[in-house]
Amino acid sequence: MFLIQFDACNRDMWGVGSVGFVLYYDSIVLHKYSGFLDRSYDSNYAEYMALINALVFAISLNIKELYVQGDAKIVINQINNLCNIKCDRIRPLHKIVNKLKTNFDVFTIEHIYRRYNNFADSLANDGLALYNTIEV
Repeated sequence: MFLIQFDACNRDMWGVGSVGFVLYYDSIVLHKYSGFLDRSYDSNYAEYMALINALVFAISLNIKELYVQGDAKIVINQINNLCNIKCDRIRPLHKIVNKLKTNFDVFTIEHIYRRYNNFADSLANDGLALYNTIEV
């Protein structure tokens, strides 16, 4: 089965963030991604954007069975409808994720501790490093 682990970084004082995800198949890395968000409001926003980027990529590969892991417990709980969304900025992102989920025959998402999400975390940090390469 395909597995995606995702993560994000956010720098509130700069208003920027970054995303990272890694796609595995049977523990083999098939793809890794780092990206820069030129707008990020908070860490939950960045985490949702990382998840959306990962799901869009999986859909582009026509993956039908997907297992997803992330270390943002509140985001995972919101996707699994275990807690409410209180931020109006997050509601549209939650709706996008729910729409993207319909492209999969099997979709499972679970929380993992940060120590088990090191690769995706490092990719998100790499994406944030892109901010330093942009001329301001």
